[in-house]
Amino acid sequence: MLSKLRSLGMALNFEDVSNIAGNGVAPGRVHVARAMVEAGYVDNLRQAFSRYLYDGGPAYAIGSEPAGESVVQLICRTGGIAVLAHPWALKNPAPVIKDLKAAGLHAIEVYRSDGKLSGLSDLADTYELLKLGGSDYHGRDDKEEPDIGSVDLPVLAFFRFLEAAQPIWCNAIKEIFANTTERTGLNGPKECHRTSSVDDLCNMCLSSPELEETDDSEVEVLRTEFADIILSNRSCKTLTEQRAEITSLLH
Repeated sequence: MLSKLRSLGMALNFEDVSNIAGNGVAPGRVHVARAMVEAGYVDNLRQAFSRYLYDGGPAYAIGSEPAGESVVQLICRTGGIAVLAHPWALKNPAPVIKDLKAAGLHAIEVYRSDGKLSGLSDLADTYELLKLGGSDYHGRDDKEEPDIGSVDLPVLAFFRFLEAAQPIWCNAIKEIFANTTERTGLNGPKECHRTSSVDDLCNMCLSSPELEETDDSEVEVLRTEFADIILSNRSCKTLTEQRAEITSLLH
């Protein structure tokens, strides 16, 4: 985008754009637009977008991001929950959501940061996707930006998310420890050490000669925070077993 603007007689420094974005924030079109305003090339952000930075505009540039399907598959392979954010920004969301669902998509953002329910709840039902929400926090240090966790989710929506996520996370954790034991030889190659308490888990981790020494106080904090974690197949079923009880209480 900066190269195209330069060819249009509007030279901008990448450092200036980065400074506008702020520390730890990836620069984007809005930051380029602000730099254009500060440089006097346009009067305001709206003018920057309507004249130069709109999709297909003279200073618009396509990024090198991977395809959405590839991202979803990567998330699924690494023990994550794939969620489509801001689906209302898509010009034709139905076919996109259908393709991402085929790739393994778990959920879409339905509960907006402004407290409104998006019109895509029916699509979530159609493709059997979880309905989630996010605060859309980007660390812009903006008073109008919502705080992290400021979106209220219905109890059942949050519960269904945990119900779907727990077995995925359990399997991912087991795979991590299986790989760890294979490297360190704790219980022979390709064998996952079964733990029944967080003490067993901490002791297993700290028994590896490859791991750096850890301060006893840090270990104690971990033991306190994760006191009831049990990595077993039974734990993956616990949430499902509790669902009937919670649902009955809600009714």
